[in-house]
Order: sequence, then structure tokens, then C-alpha cells
Amino acid sequence: MINESAKQIVEQAEQRGLSHKDIAKICQVSIGTVSRWKTVGKARAKVIAALEAELSQPEKAKDKLLRDATLEDLAERARVGFLFKQTFIC
Repeated sequence: MINESAKQIVEQAEQRGLSHKDIAKICQVSIGTVSRWKTVGKARAKVIAALEAELSQPEKAKDKLLRDATLEDLAERARVGFLFKQTFIC
């Protein structure tokens, strides 16, 4: 069964601060699969259900991902955030 609203679910996750890597980890899929969901908007309902469940408890999901994050993950988030800010400030 296909979930046609996967694009919206991924966008909600992004708005709550989750990266594609975080989403992939939650759903146990590749980062490329998450990117495809964002462009195509379709995912298997059973797979995307894991992300929907995490989004229903956003603080818990974000705290768990931060606890599980490696130093490299945190450094990458900081770098991307810095580059994003520089793009819009300059």
C-alpha cells in the first residue's frame, strides 16, 4: 500500500529540525529514499508510519536523535546551519 502524503510528512519532519539522515534512520531506509519521497511524494505506508509515529511525539524524537548523534553528525548540522545563515545574510 502506497502513502501519497509522504512528501508532506517529510516536510513536517524537516520543519521540526530533522535532517534526511535522521528521517532515514527512523524509517530504516537510505537517505536517497527519503529524498525520493520528498520529490515523488510516495512511500510504503508501513515504512513512513515510523516517521509519523515519531512526529506525533516531536520532543521525544528530537531528544533521542540528539542523544544518538555522533560528533560528526552534530558538526555537519552546525556547518549546514552556518552556511544557510551566510546565504541569507550576505
